[in-house]
Amino acid sequence: MVKNIEVKEAITDRNSEFNVKRFRIGTLEIDRPTKVIDAKKLTKELFMQEKKLFQKVLLENSKSLRLESITRVLIETEDKQIKRVFGFEEWRSEHPHVLTLTLEFNPYKHLGVPEKLSGFFDYYYNFSDPILFVPNLKIERYDQKTKEKIIITNLDDYLKFVNESYHLLDYKNKKPIFVPVSLKLGIDDIKKLAQEYIKKEYFTIWLDFEGSAITKPKIARIRAFLREFDKKGRTTDIIIYSTNIKREIISNIKTEKSPSSDILASIIGSNLIGVNREPPRPISVPLSKEDPRELWKHKARVFDPTTYYYLKVEASNYNTEKRAQLMDQKYNILFNSKLLDDELISQTNHFLEESTIVNYITEKTMIRDYKKGELIKDLFQKEEKITKWF
Repeated sequence: MVKNIEVKEAITDRNSEFNVKRFRIGTLEIDRPTKVIDAKKLTKELFMQEKKLFQKVLLENSKSLRLESITRVLIETEDKQIKRVFGFEEWRSEHPHVLTLTLEFNPYKHLGVPEKLSGFFDYYYNFSDPILFVPNLKIERYDQKTKEKIIITNLDDYLKFVNESYHLLDYKNKKPIFVPVSLKLGIDDIKKLAQEYIKKEYFTIWLDFEGSAITKPKIARIRAFLREFDKKGRTTDIIIYSTNIKREIISNIKTEKSPSSDILASIIGSNLIGVNREPPRPISVPLSKEDPRELWKHKARVFDPTTYYYLKVEASNYNTEKRAQLMDQKYNILFNSKLLDDELISQTNHFLEESTIVNYITEKTMIRDYKKGELIKDLFQKEEKITKWF
């Protein structure tokens, strides 16, 4: 059975949570912050066409599941239907591929004990390779009718679920298991969660942003979580996988550029940066056939590594042929993944040369301009070199 991933070398930034760690997952050697490829809408044909452009290939499919999906798969006998619930496609088996899950219900209220999920986990074990993820539990949801916040689970149930699910997944297991951190938890609960993980020696962690951006409150919660590990001298043992991150901090249909969120994941300590997700769209008047097309013209943006803005395709410097390609959603997602991964390489190279990432990041226009430099204060510890902006 596998407990954690061995970190062979760790180099940390003195001014931020950015770090370079060397470790192995399956056959994949990781030696820098790495962008994971979103497989949800990716076709085999497109992937094989673009695969050679990526230094490291790890595919992720992210899913949110309701109780009905779980109970359906437990009684299902058709292989095709089971694979559909898990969003699995056969061609992905040829490459490292992982499945991250967020449960939209409290198992203790609806199933009684996680043991009833053992069959579900047996299926899941074969659909995520070479690493596993204990599912994240939603802490709360917003009721569209009453306009009220409804609590789904609490910290006690959350921790109990993590421990019992970990035990179920670890049966004759040869894969590292990542345990979840819901960033919907309050900061005191985040600290308690970290303390319990340290006691259990859970050092492979996944942060579920649940469609939210990397902003001041999220940065504070992650800082509080990592501080607990630092107190025990265990930060070099941690491997952080961050996923379901909102692509942009904020986006306005009328503006050509919007500040990126996902590229900040490395600076808050992430070693593997997973897929983008948008927050659920409020249920309202159904979109007409024309609306999605207009919406995509706004959403079809491309990452600019020189500024850290996402630009509307029509405002980019790409030629007409490339702009046409970028208007295809599948290609757009994959192309942006490549741009982000290339920028993570640039971040790493600068960090290893300068022993800090602060000078490189603070030269990015978006970092300096967003809310008059607020991100600089949030992401970096104060020192003479960075306070020059204020």
